[in-house]
Amino acid sequence: MLLFLLCTGALAAANAENPQIAALQAPPATEQAVDIRYDDWSYILKVTVFEAGLSDRAYAAPPEPGIGRRIVKGNTSSLRFEGNRIYFPAFEGENLDALKRIRVELEAMPDAIPMAEWTKKQQLAYWLNLYNIRLVEALAERYPAQELRSLLYGRGGRTGLLDEPLLTVAGVSLSLNNIHHDILIPGWRDPLVMYGLFHGFVGSPNIRPEAYTAASVYRQLRDNAVEFINSNRGARMDGDTLRVAEIYSDNIALFPNGPDDLKAHIVSYAEPGYAERFQAAKYVRATTGDYYIADLFQGYRRDVNPNAGNSAAIAEALTGGGPAADLAEWMTATMDRHYNSPAPGFVMEYLQKIRERKAKREGQVSVEEFEEEQEDEK
Repeated sequence: MLLFLLCTGALAAANAENPQIAALQAPPATEQAVDIRYDDWSYILKVTVFEAGLSDRAYAAPPEPGIGRRIVKGNTSSLRFEGNRIYFPAFEGENLDALKRIRVELEAMPDAIPMAEWTKKQQLAYWLNLYNIRLVEALAERYPAQELRSLLYGRGGRTGLLDEPLLTVAGVSLSLNNIHHDILIPGWRDPLVMYGLFHGFVGSPNIRPEAYTAASVYRQLRDNAVEFINSNRGARMDGDTLRVAEIYSDNIALFPNGPDDLKAHIVSYAEPGYAERFQAAKYVRATTGDYYIADLFQGYRRDVNPNAGNSAAIAEALTGGGPAADLAEWMTATMDRHYNSPAPGFVMEYLQKIRERKAKREGQVSVEEFEEEQEDEK
């Protein structure tokens, strides 16, 4: 018998039916008649998102204060070297204004082209992109918020950010939870959709360095699912208990048979060695979470420590960790222009760990022949 422990309160059942929201769920077109592009949002993601790559399931040791310090700053979680990061300090002034303009244009798209003319995959890519850009914008406005749990979900009777009416689409006021629980979950009933929603913290599915598109949305979602499930953020064994991310309890409506469906889903995307262990688990508990902001700078714009890294050192670490030349160039320019100060030492620590992990994984890569996927099958 499996036991599933719910840990968060923002469940789909808490959302009352809304006729206006239901009107947004137009039956999709069977053939693509319009081309919907997200090039501007993709560019923002390309120059602000750092890809961490697949986890090696190693837990981070407790951090040291560093040279000349007595206090430990930043995220102290054992999961802090997992998952992608956004360069949040870049979103201020004209950059934040640009982000808002893109979001406003996305909101207006269904007024220009009714969603009944969009295919199902176009609708899915749209809602994922709109959710993510609005969340990034909202967190940028509140930066440098660090622990996001109470900010997002509320506390002590205070409404959380996810329940605030932050958007207006086709004349309908929407919260991010409306998109999540009232549009995406009932509209798709597919566990993969949860991996397209970035919640801003380390323990959530990844933010990708490109926008979702109709042509590739299911491949992108599967990639996110594989990364998340095969990390300690997503799923891990603790004795005879499969401990999963608390984010799964917020998406339990996607698993009609509760823990049995959830375990089967996780097993289907887990690496073979872990899949066998997950399948044998007697209990499933949603108790794993790291609610620290998934910010490359961990909520600190600058560091007065003279031993911290400068922009050139960070740029070198970024490009050494993978194809992040665009991010490195953009970050160097914004750091020097806006901050003109060293970056926190834990930025260098994170980048160095990712660089080492990628180098190790590249040395173990095996090549398999496969047919190139031209288009998602869904």
